[in-house]
Amino acid sequence: MAFTADNLEQVIRQVGEPIARALGVDIFEVQCSGRPANLLVRLTLDKKGGVGIEDCEQFHQSLRRTWEVLHPEQAGYRFEVSSPGLDRPLRNPKDFERVVGERLRITLKTSINKQSVVLGQLLAVTDMGIHLVDDKSKNPQEVVVAWDEIAKARLEVSF
Repeated sequence: MAFTADNLEQVIRQVGEPIARALGVDIFEVQCSGRPANLLVRLTLDKKGGVGIEDCEQFHQSLRRTWEVLHPEQAGYRFEVSSPGLDRPLRNPKDFERVVGERLRITLKTSINKQSVVLGQLLAVTDMGIHLVDDKSKNPQEVVVAWDEIAKARLEVSF
């Protein structure tokens, strides 16, 4: 069975999600590149507290074995598994829920109080958006940002 670009990510997620759940991780992202005969599939995993090399290795080995059994005609696919990194992008409410209490950098679609970037500690995640303490201003205050106002969001790493 040949996969199309449209359904390949979905098929990989269907195969990978049960493995991810069993290992206590989430599939954060799936990217496919290359030609069908030599396809590279990059999977990014995440979990509360962060993903380690062991998590990536266990997931990779389990996914590879399962894929070869379910889709032997695509056994030539190459899988790369990694974590999203310390400054991981946040894309959906689940990503934000995982990092409550952490410091974020939020780029806004339109300015709030003359700011297009908000830096601060994430306090809460709701159906409407996020609440964080803006620690970039002289008087830190709680800021509420609606989901549709977020252009880009990342964990802010401090060393």
